[in-house]
Amino acid sequence: MQLIAEQQFLDQIQDIRDKVFRITKRILVSQEEAEDATQEVIIKLWNLGHEKRNGFKSIEAYSVTIAKNHCLDRLKSKQAQVLTFKEAIAVPKTVSLQKEIEATDDLNWVTHLINQLPEKERMIIQLREIEHYDFDQIATILEIPEGTVRVYLSRTRKKLRNQFLEIQKHGL
Repeated sequence: MQLIAEQQFLDQIQDIRDKVFRITKRILVSQEEAEDATQEVIIKLWNLGHEKRNGFKSIEAYSVTIAKNHCLDRLKSKQAQVLTFKEAIAVPKTVSLQKEIEATDDLNWVTHLINQLPEKERMIIQLREIEHYDFDQIATILEIPEGTVRVYLSRTRKKLRNQFLEIQKHGL
């Protein structure tokens, strides 16, 4: 029975490890810090035990919540070496070099604008647009009402869109 529980845990972790890493990387930015945090989250999950892990409605949502809280605690305690916020979105291959340069430039501006967002708005954008979480999952992870998530997301998208259009308009 123990062996089955261990294998079940390993299978679950394989499915969610990358998402946990992306969340930790988004918050901590540093590759090494994110890898350490991901490992610590997995250890915390392991230490919960089989019965407690199976008691959660969504082990994935719980894992992301642990990751978020762990990273925020590290930032608050000044253990993390925060560098800059980098978006890990690849620029699609386009027909011409000019279009590829434009796409890269646009991506850099969007990344810069996301960088300037308050923490909660950055997390909501990350969870919804990058990780593709549902609104109820984001609400659970961030411990805010689902309606609040929707309002934050709508306002943040509008703010980013307006700032980006302003940059394009003035060529800043």
